[in-house]
Amino acid sequence: MAVKFSNNANTTLSAGISSGVTSFQVSSASGFPTLGGSDWTYVTISGSNTEVVKVTAISGTTFTCDTTSEAHSNGDNVELRMTAELLNDFAEDLDAYSHPSSDGNLHVPATSTTNDGKLLTAGSTAGSISWEDAPVSLPTQSDPATVDKYLQSDGTDASWATVDTDSNTTTKGLYEHEHTIDADYSISSGSNALSASPITISSGKSVTVPSGSTWVIV
Repeated sequence: MAVKFSNNANTTLSAGISSGVTSFQVSSASGFPTLGGSDWTYVTISGSNTEVVKVTAISGTTFTCDTTSEAHSNGDNVELRMTAELLNDFAEDLDAYSHPSSDGNLHVPATSTTNDGKLLTAGSTAGSISWEDAPVSLPTQSDPATVDKYLQSDGTDASWATVDTDSNTTTKGLYEHEHTIDADYSISSGSNALSASPITISSGKSVTVPSGSTWVIV
């Protein structure tokens, strides 16, 4: 049940009417909105007299309406205009709107200051949502000391940890490396290198051992 609109809907009366009638005939209903059983619209009939009429049904070229207050002549204009009646009814429809509360149509719970930093969490039943604390409180990321670190957890608390990029131990029992060097490589100054033989250096590639450093192939 709602007020209906359409653009540029206009026609003329195909027969004159007297005041007090509840229907009238028009030349064409083309362009006027389709009205369901409880829908309505408003048309302006203008000629020697002008009035806004509430139309509650359109069947063919017959408009059923609330009782008219003026007489109108054959050929008078019948138009769907933007009128106060249309706008007032539309505003009332908006005021009467009730947002559905079923699962998938819920409003977000209030975000008061007590919910700062919390997560929106679905409950165990359909349509249940609430703000909850994060399972793990994350440490700050704005401290420059956290750059290039990784996030670790002990099962209760999270913290930033440094990646050990120069570890010289392994729990695997051995180290593995490729037996072909297919890119130029320079041992860092002040460092030595160790490789397991056999080692093949691809054509056009080289290994640079700086002065004071040693590359041992065992």
